[in-house]
Amino acid sequence: MLAVQSNETGVFQSHPASEYTCSTEATVVNLAPDGLPDVPVFGELHYTRKGSGTTPHVHPGMIEILYCRRGADVSFRYSGDRHPFLPGEMIVAQPDIPHCICNYPNNLLMDMFWFRLPRPGRRAMGLTAVETRWLTSRLKALPMRFTADGEVRNAFRRLWQTYSNRQNRVERRLLLREAALHLLLRVIDSSANGIRIRLDVALEEIIGEMRTHPEKTWSVDLLMRRLSASAPKLTAMFKRRTGLPPHAFLMSCRLAAAKEALSTTSQRVGAIAYKLGFPSSQHFATQFRRDTGMTPLDWRCRHQAQ
Repeated sequence: MLAVQSNETGVFQSHPASEYTCSTEATVVNLAPDGLPDVPVFGELHYTRKGSGTTPHVHPGMIEILYCRRGADVSFRYSGDRHPFLPGEMIVAQPDIPHCICNYPNNLLMDMFWFRLPRPGRRAMGLTAVETRWLTSRLKALPMRFTADGEVRNAFRRLWQTYSNRQNRVERRLLLREAALHLLLRVIDSSANGIRIRLDVALEEIIGEMRTHPEKTWSVDLLMRRLSASAPKLTAMFKRRTGLPPHAFLMSCRLAAAKEALSTTSQRVGAIAYKLGFPSSQHFATQFRRDTGMTPLDWRCRHQAQ
């Protein structure tokens, strides 16, 4: 089993996928000893500290399936394009397509499943030849990113529970094969939810606009209309993506822009507050001190001096 990683010249080189082993940040098993050579990697990734992610790589002959259970601001690069990877979503990396996770935020939690594509004429997971062709064709046709349903999460949990049980060896092998096949079928069924990504794309666009233009009036009514979402759903979407409700996220964008202006320009504090949409310089100073523990002028003196 090999993973191929690109070097500085853009040439892909092979290295053993045995690097996917248990560690403080990952629980990874190989189901081949349990009668499933088609599943060389099954695991859970749990990052408690920020990380820079991986370099682009491919897995020859393997389809990699990732399910994000928890994590804010995760992004995934696939065939050169960068995509958000949100909780409740699946990423499917097909063989020979360069991909990587761009960053590991705090408290990232993901499930991982690799499926080894059978060679021509070979069967997979104890299926018949016809069933094998159907399964592999459906897996190879999966979209790169889509929203999973609750059955997928339950299927991952079920496979873990089956693996952890120490019942009769033959019974355990049969149950593992059934649970792994059940997971793949749930992933295939869930791929029909791809249309729901449009809502997440719209949210990403709004978040980008808020960061670029924090001075605008981003009312809850406006955001609800843009996303066709109720107020509770809007708040839940923002919290899932940014960790903050809409108003608090907008405030964080305005304060970030204020810090940049204080550090790089000689604009008056009142002018900065006005340009960024604060109702008064006093309100701006209060919010700034609450966020930094410093007044805007103290911040400017310290950071311009640097």
